Amino acid sequence: MMANLGFIGLGRMGRHMARNLIRAGHTVTLYNRSQAVVDELVAEGGRRAAGPAEVARDARVLFTCLTTPDVVESILRQALEGAQPGDIFVDHSTIGVRDAKRIAAMCAEKGVQFIDAPVSGGPWGAEAGTLTIMCGGDRAAFEAVLPYLQVEGKAIHHLGPVGAGSVAKLCNNLLVGIHTAAMAEAFVLGTKAGVDPKALYEIISNATGHSAQIARNIPQFVFPGKFDAAFSIDHLHKDVALAVELGKDENVRMVLGAVTQQLLAEARALGYGGSDQAALIRPLEELAGVKVRA
Repeated sequence: MMANLGFIGLGRMGRHMARNLIRAGHTVTLYNRSQAVVDELVAEGGRRAAGPAEVARDARVLFTCLTTPDVVESILRQALEGAQPGDIFVDHSTIGVRDAKRIAAMCAEKGVQFIDAPVSGGPWGAEAGTLTIMCGGDRAAFEAVLPYLQVEGKAIHHLGPVGAGSVAKLCNNLLVGIHTAAMAEAFVLGTKAGVDPKALYEIISNATGHSAQIARNIPQFVFPGKFDAAFSIDHLHKDVALAVELGKDENVRMVLGAVTQQLLAEARALGYGGSDQAALIRPLEELAGVKVRA
């Protein structure tokens, strides 16, 4: 059944997710700070809106895919000005558990349901419609939006009340950060000690030390020495910091998370914040005086 949907936040992930909803035949009203991508999607059948409130007026289900918790809250506060009781807001951003609960309470005051539904799979998964989507919120609201989530992703999980989706995503991205930091140490060490990095990659790829971050980062970014961001150090630093904050709230020791947060902060201070997460290897390369290149 076709529906009136809205999408705000058409960056590396959001543009593909919105496009897939349009291609599925839904009426999708769009808003983004940069208009070039809106022009592109309007040409494919989307509708342009002047702001978040206008998107909410046209859509009974509103999706957002934004950068930081404060941006999410600001945009949804504006959207609530055009929302109707019974509408559902689905946020695909990565935010903190505290943020998700606060925003849900804000939405509830206007009779709007909020689902925190962060995603994993990168721009490639967004384009292919194969994302993993982690949802927290009212079960009935989740069931109502499930057909649209199934356009965006293939592994869709309802994990519990608001905030549960954010917990799962922060645990995932905590591991992304830790594994990326571990990858950097191992490959700089091996290269500095005289082993050909390509041979080291081939060995580890077939051994017990392999990981998804090695498979992603080494051949695509590190070996060619090209670190254009698919997922930036700035964004990973934000997510790891949120995971460390959650650990404090839950009284869980977060030694590896805290160290990784510090390493990411170091990379940002050295000017790598806008580079892909794989550039976490660059500060260590500079300290060791080697480059891990094929």
